[in-house]
This record gives sequence, structure tokens and C-alpha cells, in this order.
Amino acid sequence: YPFISCVKFFAQAAHQGAIDAELEELKKKNADLKISFDKQTENLEKEDQKRKVAFSAALLQGSGYGYIGPYSIEYPLAYKHIFINIGNAYNPATGIFTAPVKGVYKFQISLHGLGSSGVALYKNEQLMAGTYASEPQGRFSSSNRVSLLLEVGDVVSPKLHANSKLFDDYYHHNTFSGQMLFSV
Repeated sequence: YPFISCVKFFAQAAHQGAIDAELEELKKKNADLKISFDKQTENLEKEDQKRKVAFSAALLQGSGYGYIGPYSIEYPLAYKHIFINIGNAYNPATGIFTAPVKGVYKFQISLHGLGSSGVALYKNEQLMAGTYASEPQGRFSSSNRVSLLLEVGDVVSPKLHANSKLFDDYYHHNTFSGQMLFSV
């Protein structure tokens, strides 16, 4: 029976060798999958950061107060006091929001003015929405919201209606805000 024991031993050794080779192959495949998974995770995290877009700003910076307008023509408004600007898509120097990602965005404008005043919201120089109010004897407030489908590079900007006059102070009555709801 020693011959049978030797045959069994060599058969088991050959089988163990095949198992060891298969195990090494599986370890290599697992390592390759981990590298691929890590790269995909990193790419998704980068894409997710691009999709985080939100801003909110008020007309006047600091704790002062003052009036904007009136002007004889529609006047671009640049909201200087930044509350939040995640994604840096809003430019406080120009008052223009530029879409970094194709998606649906929600914008809100609010105003506090004197007499009759309004602010219009434009997408690529086309009127989308506005807010307007009139109070001959004093101040008033008004606001409006709109959701827009934007392509990469589309711009959204607010403009003061001709002959309108806004008042702002440290309470920041006049604001322009926007955020990406979802990408498409």
C-alpha cells in the first residue's frame, strides 16, 4: 500500500499546487479591481465636487447703507456681500452667475426699494423672470424665484429696471441667490 499512499500524496500535492496558482491569480485580479475601484471612486468624488454649486449675496458689502439707482436704462447689479459661494460660479465683481455643469438651477431675487422699483433676471441676455413693487409713500419689498435648465457656460444676471431705486443696509434686504438642484 505504500505505492497508493505515494500516488495520493502526489495527487494532493498537484491539486494543492493548482489551488495555490488559482489563489495567486484571484489575488492579482482582486488587486487590479481595487485599483480600478479606487480610480472610479476618485473620479466620482471629483465630479461630485463640480456639482456642488450654491451662492447667496447681498447688494452692499459691510455694515453701511445706501441707495442703488435710479438710472435711465436697465442697470446690471453686482451683489458684493457674499454669504456663500460654493463652486465659485457667481462673480461678485460682475454680478454674473456662470453655470459650471449642465443642470437645473433655482434662483431667487429679492428687493427693497422706494417708489416703484423692479429687478429682472436674465439668462444669456433673455428675460426669464423679475420682481416689481410700487409704494408711492414709502419703502417696500418684493421677491421672486425661478428654476432654469442651464447648459455649461450659460450666464444668469440680475438687472435693475430703468428709473428704479433700491435701498440696502446691514440687514441686506436685496439679495440674489442660486443653487444647483440636480445635474442632467
